[in-house]
Amino acid sequence: MKVKVISRSTDEFTRERSQDLQRVFRNYDPNLRTQEKAVEYVRALNAAKLDKIFARPFIGAMDGHRDSISCMAKNPNYLKGIFSGSMDGDVRLWDIASR
Repeated sequence: MKVKVISRSTDEFTRERSQDLQRVFRNYDPNLRTQEKAVEYVRALNAAKLDKIFARPFIGAMDGHRDSISCMAKNPNYLKGIFSGSMDGDVRLWDIASR
């Protein structure tokens, strides 16, 4: 019976100093990476979707909270307003139509 053993040299994997970066070994053989084209297609599609999302214009900033905002809610009866609550306990009603 044959047993295949993986042998690695410690010189290839140990760093000379603690500040040195870890070496990353990659095999770009197309026979081993059969899904490479599909993965690249999905990555390009996701990048195009993100570009479309971030291409929207910036409407305006709602300055006024002293701490970070923890929640936002809209009122179904008053379509122009949005409520926002911050971590310091402040709740504000913003008039979106005036911005």
